[in-house]
Amino acid sequence: MISCLMKTLTLVLACFLTLSACGSSANDTTTTSPTIAPPPTTLATATTVDVFDVTITGSGPSGFVEAIGAAYLFAGGSGPQPLATEAFAAHLGTGSDAGDITATYETTVAELAEGWVGVGVWNEDIVLATSPDGEVWTLVGGRLTSMGLAPFYGDAAHQLFIIGSDARTKQDPLKLRADSLHIVTIAADGSSASIVGLPRDSYVEAPYGGKTKFTNIMSGRGPEVVVETAETLTGLDLDGYILTGFSGFVKLVNNYGGFEIDIPFNMAEPKSDAYFTAGKQMIDGFQALAFARNRTLKGGDFTRSFHHGVIMQWGLASVIGKGRLDIPNDLALLDQYTFTDLTPEKRLLVLAALFELDPFEIPNVVVDGTAGMAGAASVVFLNDPAFEMFADLADGRLDDPGE
Repeated sequence: MISCLMKTLTLVLACFLTLSACGSSANDTTTTSPTIAPPPTTLATATTVDVFDVTITGSGPSGFVEAIGAAYLFAGGSGPQPLATEAFAAHLGTGSDAGDITATYETTVAELAEGWVGVGVWNEDIVLATSPDGEVWTLVGGRLTSMGLAPFYGDAAHQLFIIGSDARTKQDPLKLRADSLHIVTIAADGSSASIVGLPRDSYVEAPYGGKTKFTNIMSGRGPEVVVETAETLTGLDLDGYILTGFSGFVKLVNNYGGFEIDIPFNMAEPKSDAYFTAGKQMIDGFQALAFARNRTLKGGDFTRSFHHGVIMQWGLASVIGKGRLDIPNDLALLDQYTFTDLTPEKRLLVLAALFELDPFEIPNVVVDGTAGMAGAASVVFLNDPAFEMFADLADGRLDDPGE
């Protein structure tokens, strides 16, 4: 059984990975408990940093706890600049002396494929850090409310492209069609976010020449060409992608333990195995995939893409309910079942920023388009409001989500 500390992110980003594909249903629902590496050997049950007027005590790697203490000293003007990203160091430098501080921090760290991530929490204060080896930690963001600082989760808005691959069990998710396509934006201070779906049959310019359905772009080529296509289409400078296939998505949700969702109406759709009674209910990975794949409904792919956003909102609500200390282990879990070109720092900042939000106030929209034909192919022609929405997203905020 996976522990509470390993059950959370499955859905901020696992839900961002909502799959949508036609055809046969997925049948691989195996639950696999991931192996999370233990903390570094420098783990300390209580590390105290007591310099000038700041005392930080916490359980966790001593280097991480010392980095937290250094952040407070620098923010209060009592110590040198700590090891931190340039942007976060500049942010800490705008802090104010809060007087004597005695903080008992709880910390959680986990090892990803590309290094370590850590989260420290004390009251309303949060510190985020990364490390190449679990020993030396670089501060990357957080919220030092006690030092008069606003939340900081990066120096610019985050703009991600979320891809649900059509890959079934034993197929390569990176080389099949991209059937779920979403832009997810999060403000650098965590004050806003948006979920913007693109119809998979959107008729777009292909980087390799000609025009085709967006869903076909990744087939045989990989997610990088999908991101390139999305940037050309939208005019946005996307940070990168997160992608999974059928099997990865199901396993993520099952390892998470399922989550609650409000199904909007009764469903009985055999192509996707979507059999639901309307209302709030717990769903597992197979059911989450079935709900995401159902497009035999009014609005077709437009409604299905909207439902992906619904899954994201409910998944995020479940994640937030379990607390920030779960973030590192959740990122480690996600590392096993998804593909991404985002750095550990970026993933850590994105997830932490989402904790600032009410998930049900995040706009969930699908861009406007008109169904038509391109030769013998049924496609979606994006309309002017779609391109106006892309322009609206340039600053990472969706100011006019429309109706």
